[in-house]
Amino acid sequence: MSPKKYLAVIAAVLIFNHTSAQKPVFNATSTYPDAAMQSHFKTPPSNARPWVFWMWLRVNTSEEAITKDLEEMHAKGIEGAILYESGTGSELSSTKATMVLKNKKYVVVPTQDFKGAYMTELPTQHLQPWDNRVRELFRFAAKEAGRIGIKFVLSVGLAGTSGPIPAEFGQKRMLWSEKNIEGGAPINEVLPEPSETISATYLSPAVIGEDYRKKAAREAGALPPPKFIGHEIAVLAIPDGISDVSKIINLSDKMDSDGRLRWDAPAGKWKIMRFAYQPTMKGDVWGLFTDGMSAEALDTTWSITIGMVLKEMTPEEKKGLTGIEDDSWESGETTWTKLFADEFKQQHNYDLVKWLPAIAGMTIGDTTQCAGARRDYYRTIADLIAKNHYGHLRELANKNGLISYSEASGPNSVQLDGMQNSRGVDMAMGEFWVPSVHRPAPDKRFLLRNTASANHIYGKKITACEAFTSVGPHWEESFFDLKNTADQAFCDGANLDVFHNFSHSPSTTAKPGFVYFAGTHYSRNVTWWEQTPAFNAYIGRCSYMLQQGLFVADALYFQGDDIGHGEPMKTEPAIPAPGYDHDNCNLDALLTRVSVKNGRFVLPDGMSYKILIMPDHSKIAPEALNKIATLVGAGGTVVGPRPDGIAGLTGNTDQKARLVRLIDKLWPTEKNGTPHVIADKTPAEVLLSLHVSPDFEYSGLSKDGDIDWIHRKAGNVDIYFIASRWEAKEKINCTFRVSGKEPEIWDAVTGETRPATAFSQKNGCTTVPLEFDPRGSVFIVFRKPISKTAKSHTRSNYPTLTTIAKIIGKWELHFDPKWGGPAKMEIDSLMDWTKFADFNIQHYSGTAVYYKSFNLDKAATNKKLILDLGEVHEEAVVKVNGINLGVVWTKPAQIDISRAIHPGENKLEITVVNLWPNRLIGDEGLPADKRFTLTNMHKFNKDTPLYPSGLIGPVKVQSANPQK
Repeated sequence: MSPKKYLAVIAAVLIFNHTSAQKPVFNATSTYPDAAMQSHFKTPPSNARPWVFWMWLRVNTSEEAITKDLEEMHAKGIEGAILYESGTGSELSSTKATMVLKNKKYVVVPTQDFKGAYMTELPTQHLQPWDNRVRELFRFAAKEAGRIGIKFVLSVGLAGTSGPIPAEFGQKRMLWSEKNIEGGAPINEVLPEPSETISATYLSPAVIGEDYRKKAAREAGALPPPKFIGHEIAVLAIPDGISDVSKIINLSDKMDSDGRLRWDAPAGKWKIMRFAYQPTMKGDVWGLFTDGMSAEALDTTWSITIGMVLKEMTPEEKKGLTGIEDDSWESGETTWTKLFADEFKQQHNYDLVKWLPAIAGMTIGDTTQCAGARRDYYRTIADLIAKNHYGHLRELANKNGLISYSEASGPNSVQLDGMQNSRGVDMAMGEFWVPSVHRPAPDKRFLLRNTASANHIYGKKITACEAFTSVGPHWEESFFDLKNTADQAFCDGANLDVFHNFSHSPSTTAKPGFVYFAGTHYSRNVTWWEQTPAFNAYIGRCSYMLQQGLFVADALYFQGDDIGHGEPMKTEPAIPAPGYDHDNCNLDALLTRVSVKNGRFVLPDGMSYKILIMPDHSKIAPEALNKIATLVGAGGTVVGPRPDGIAGLTGNTDQKARLVRLIDKLWPTEKNGTPHVIADKTPAEVLLSLHVSPDFEYSGLSKDGDIDWIHRKAGNVDIYFIASRWEAKEKINCTFRVSGKEPEIWDAVTGETRPATAFSQKNGCTTVPLEFDPRGSVFIVFRKPISKTAKSHTRSNYPTLTTIAKIIGKWELHFDPKWGGPAKMEIDSLMDWTKFADFNIQHYSGTAVYYKSFNLDKAATNKKLILDLGEVHEEAVVKVNGINLGVVWTKPAQIDISRAIHPGENKLEITVVNLWPNRLIGDEGLPADKRFTLTNMHKFNKDTPLYPSGLIGPVKVQSANPQK
């Protein structure tokens, strides 16, 4: 191995490792394939195993409960925990409706099934954020995590952070007021208090003008004495009919602390505008939201939150803490900070103060200049948050030997440049939700594409995601229910899941325990907790494969000044066209990371794209225009319409004229001009003209189906992940833009890998027939060279199944008496537990074991045999002749039993686990001292319909016959 290759591999191995007081080394991309890929797929390495959000409920807890949580995480294959001191929350309105799948969409359906839902107080002392006991518990958790082997990250709160900080370090807003006066005489009067707000986001000239007129019209009559509490920015005198901003007079030094203006006003009509800023006083249970544009404010928050914990930590406790996390932006909008004017001038090379009337919505002379000043103002807000919040948070973390994690690309980031924010943190995270009433629409549930693009363009290997969040469902999800959500997120670019959430119940005995109001419950108190390693393995295998190499995309979309928007989820219909994929690129990355090599747009870490696509009919920043010209000059193919003008307030007339000439050169208006940018073809048409065929195509999909996909490449290894989103079984022909390599089928549910026996090659592509069970998924891996003319002679890559035995008759069934079921009973046939006459079986939640013997002849046992369980709710573990064959959690509920079967009598043991609702429903009709369960979350009532449970069957043995 060459030294260069060796160092790259070592960098990739060092993910998440850190050394105290030094910047962590982690998350390095590598273009080289993992030599142990097949074995690591079977048993995912540490950097691919899932994490959890460890939600603490802001009550006193015990060291025993903390240790129990961490030990259970470690035992089940959870790699890390982000401790989030959340409290319990209280939102229950989402129980008034439910989500139903109709025509490939989840729709909200009102329901009375959960009428009267309520929460109870936790029977434990409430704690105050960051108080002595809280810090003591944090320190113990860090120590235990280090001892047990769980990577431990401590959240500093919702993004913008928050804490018990003074108001001067909290979030701020700019306000204004105005008064019309007649000049020609001395002015000596109190100016109106600033009370009108500045729009938090960029508005069009027409909209901002109308907004300004409405606010200005509120001025009326005599004013009471000033009560304004805040800080003055400027007082400006604006002559009537102004056409030149230089005519505006700054009167700030002529107003006293009581707001009284003393000024010898020149003749004429004047508008006096008073600008000031004040704290928004917005916050949460942790305290005020920190001023996101101020590094000083972040330092203050750090010093009295995580900084205080670090000072108190012993070396052993510090060793257990690996990072800090700043969650999604929840602090709303901010429009000013103490040093804003200075920062603005440094960034844009002109004084903002005289342009403040334009920021408020007033037109000053040239509307284009006003729009430009407003653009620069909002650009500055985004840039300051990226630098002084996200970037500075990483500096503080790294200084203490920690990794910074943050959902830096949103959601709720209307003022932010999410990609630039993501650049500033070590581990940029996204998030995705399961269907719930709170977020029913897909584009409100999948919020990770911006982060994935940011990580691709900034050379970060891992896109971690807050995973499976919801508001409404409680203990109602099986692994299968979560699978298609996970698969869609993987196709959008996620490659490390952080389950939301593992609620920390302060009790070690209460079941299902005390929980946070939101999220999929994924903790030691869930009925199917013992079976989670099977689902964790699936998540880990997918994450591992999708961390390999680099994302493959043909197009790079320049987002321009699209602050606060971007692309939360993969666009439908696909862009640039079905079968192609793309990344997005912000202004910063375009300027600092994109170049052209051999006709492709390349990034320093190895990513490359065939075409660069411009935003539709938007203004372009001067520096972006200059960079586009450079890229075109280097041979890059740029596609898109002519810009509508220059973004921002341009300098002198000569500079503006030069920029206009450059636009004319790149997008000539004359018919005989020679275009340098292709503006008259779609991106798909351009790609085809450049002989770039679709990367992935398929045919034969049913009307009930949807197929999603993603492609990564590690050296000479191509990795495709293909997922069937819905319940229909599918048989499709999939064509991959790869030839000369043998296709292999890798199953992330089982960890099995095998060569495809059916495939063909043509025109540089390989076609593989694939079959999908409900919500099925598969990796197709190309790594071993073959002739480009090689093809197979079989029709299918899947065996046909033939039933050779039906397992019918009596079963022995064991329940756990501690949860109300009979210890042992005999049943004549399989049936839903809710159909039994026994109340406690109807309302049983937990584990039950079925026993049955069956016979097979010698001829049958010489074949590959599949056990089909039929209908089962929800998770099952199959043992044959005492051999544990694993967890069955997908549909159809099938498992290979070949290695355990023998001729003659065979002993079958099936452990089945259902969900919590049935026991909770039953308990709501019982007095407290007769209940089996204890929780704070009471979604279900005694009349809520019961959930199907148990092994319903039919159970049968099938032989798997290979295709010829």
